[in-house]
Amino acid sequence: MVEDHQAWLREEKRRLRALLREHRRQLSAAAVMEKSSCILARLRTLAPCVDASILVLYSADDNEVQTEAIWQEAAAQGKTVYYPRITVDLADLEFVRRFPGERLIPGAFGILVPPGEELLTRLQARDVVLTPGVGFDVEGGRLGRGRGYYDRAFRGVLAPAVRVALAYDFQVLPRVPSGPTDEKVHFLVTETRLIVCRS
Repeated sequence: MVEDHQAWLREEKRRLRALLREHRRQLSAAAVMEKSSCILARLRTLAPCVDASILVLYSADDNEVQTEAIWQEAAAQGKTVYYPRITVDLADLEFVRRFPGERLIPGAFGILVPPGEELLTRLQARDVVLTPGVGFDVEGGRLGRGRGYYDRAFRGVLAPAVRVALAYDFQVLPRVPSGPTDEKVHFLVTETRLIVCRS
């Protein structure tokens, strides 16, 4: 019975990933920029993001919500910003600091990362992780790419921080399939909504 449920869970996640990623790939460059701009405007009103001194960002890939403007504003405000980088053995994420003036360079799987080597070692409860994903639900359920990188990081170095997911409206579903190792986010920010996923 447990094995049947796990098989269903894997298949349902695979199906939803394919569906949502295809929808995202169909967005025009203009739509991506317009929606991302609306999301940034909403993000500016979210108190944890305003108050955070450390921000964990991500480099947008495959038509994800764009983050370069977030980086520019955070750097101008003097915030310390880290980006995820896949470790050499491809097993986990580590988080590398980006300094003002640095350009991102291709890392594993072609995802852009900072060129430096200063790694994140700890976060506090007032710090914020801006989180990518393929799909989400209003209770904070997150459907990632399937490798579990962020789920493990949320149980590790990212554990104390506030988790803010950036997503397009179509990525927010009534429910995403979730297993015992799937970690939730605390807030969802889309082009039309700010969703609080926790009390």
